[in-house]
Amino acid sequence: MSETTSNTESNQKKQPSPSTKKVLRYFYSLVWKEKPRYFVFTVFSIFIVSVAPFITIVFPKYIIDELIGQRRIPILIGYVLTMILLNWAIQSLKHIVQETLYKMDDWFERYFNQEISKKAMRMDFEHTEDPTVLDQSTKAETGMSWYSGGIQGLTICIVEMLSSIITLTGVITMIVFYAPIVLPISAITVAIGAWITSKQNAANIRSFNELPALNRAFGYIYWNLSDFRYGKDIRLYEATDMMLSKGEENNSNTMKIWLKQASTNQNYGFLDSGLNAFQMVVIYLVLGLKALKREITIGSFTMLISSSETLQNSLKNFIFQIQELNKKSVFMSEYIKFMELEDVLVHGEEKLPEQFLTSKGVEIEFRHVSFRYPRAEEETLLDINLVIPAGEHLSVVGLNGAGKTTFIKLLCRLYDVTEGEILINGKNINTYEYEEYMRLLSVVFQDFKLFSLSIRENLLLGDSKKSENEEELQRLCELCGLHEKIESLEKGLETNLYKNFDENGIEPSGGEAQKIAIARALYKNAPIVILDEPTAALDPIAEYDIYRQFDQLVGGKTAVYISHRLSSCKFCDHIAVFSGKTIAEYGTHEELAAKENGIYAEMFAAQAQYYLDPTP
Repeated sequence: MSETTSNTESNQKKQPSPSTKKVLRYFYSLVWKEKPRYFVFTVFSIFIVSVAPFITIVFPKYIIDELIGQRRIPILIGYVLTMILLNWAIQSLKHIVQETLYKMDDWFERYFNQEISKKAMRMDFEHTEDPTVLDQSTKAETGMSWYSGGIQGLTICIVEMLSSIITLTGVITMIVFYAPIVLPISAITVAIGAWITSKQNAANIRSFNELPALNRAFGYIYWNLSDFRYGKDIRLYEATDMMLSKGEENNSNTMKIWLKQASTNQNYGFLDSGLNAFQMVVIYLVLGLKALKREITIGSFTMLISSSETLQNSLKNFIFQIQELNKKSVFMSEYIKFMELEDVLVHGEEKLPEQFLTSKGVEIEFRHVSFRYPRAEEETLLDINLVIPAGEHLSVVGLNGAGKTTFIKLLCRLYDVTEGEILINGKNINTYEYEEYMRLLSVVFQDFKLFSLSIRENLLLGDSKKSENEEELQRLCELCGLHEKIESLEKGLETNLYKNFDENGIEPSGGEAQKIAIARALYKNAPIVILDEPTAALDPIAEYDIYRQFDQLVGGKTAVYISHRLSSCKFCDHIAVFSGKTIAEYGTHEELAAKENGIYAEMFAAQAQYYLDPTP
């Protein structure tokens, strides 16, 4: 087994979750890098949250004692006004700080969503076909939003924890001075409350780990239900009931998990509420007896009741926020695990020689290439040996599942070979930087995708390394049969595809979309052209026009062409017939068509009636 395969399987082992310390260091180093003033406003927030409770704890004591005692109006008015002004100042400052933090939190939410998208686009293609990686992507997304609240969620925990420490210091000082017996009562009930919270958090984490696969299925099912592109198939095959049934089944399984979590939280919630009520009864009795014995004033009684509640809430909040911080760190660690997902492909370091890109074509060689997909038990390709000379056009044919598309995926470096090597002009393709190697390829896959952008932007997709050539663009549109369609559009090449962002966008037919994809690939002007079923959505006449102009479209470039319609083979120099996981036959169209009992000969004979030259 090659090193690549071993790396792939090792990468799929379950990654350990980063510690809370690592999560904090990871995210707050990014915060410091992107928006350092976030920390300034966080410190202000801690100060505000910790100081605010003392206004309503201390001032009522002096107001009540003054009302019961000397009843000096100016002093009472002074206490009340001071309390009101301080509250107003604190709340105003709190509002300003929170609004500023909310704006930055929103920015970070968008930032991390963009980073997930970038990772999804840049990670090795192999990961995109790995269910465990897809689940990890879902965990990263939901872990940063629904379950943790992202940076905002972490910051709330830290602000609450630090402000609780400051508040606790103040109220404990007051309680120790007036009624120290309250401290152990609060400590015991808070400890029990912390145990209850830990049970609730464990239930939440279990649910989080069970939901990603269901969430992915939910998105797929309900996206298809609401996507108009599936409208015809759903109606013609009466698939509404089936799709709704799948949706209901998914909802049912999801609700079972949510209900189990809710039931657990509810049961522990009842216990926690009863515990809090019992604690307050005990504290009221203890402080009430002290007030009756005149050991404390009525004002002190109200202050201590408030202090006891604040002590309980702050201590409970402190422990709760520690648990929340750990829980949210578990959720947010899924983002780190996704972002730190290692590449499994070999990424070379060399630049492409300039002559590779300026030449019309390059030589491709498959030397003893075998390949087995990750998690598969058997090879898909076995000992492929093939040389495609520079400028040659090769047609790859075979029954479904013969390995044709896998052959193309290996050439495109979407996967690394398990054994053997692929060479370009005699040099292993893995020696070149991946991005450099991509410059060699113009590809149209059977399941190509167009984007909700203008036709021009779709044709120029990713073409940032060379200036736009309007004349060449128009020439290719004409050769691919797009010219008349584009001329009929009011905005021409500036017309948007689809209606996602433009209500006047057009919905191209399957054939039109395929022509755009072919023109896009050819406009890239790379020395290797790969066409995987490029005319599957075209009618026979349009298909023939494409074939007839094949030499003009591809020219002297090295071309690999996959098609189930064997008429395309007439336009290629050689044909490779895939069967039994390897190349079973190789030769020209005339050689293989004349081979008695040959695979290609039988396939061509079965389809020959469709290959009559339509020209008079």
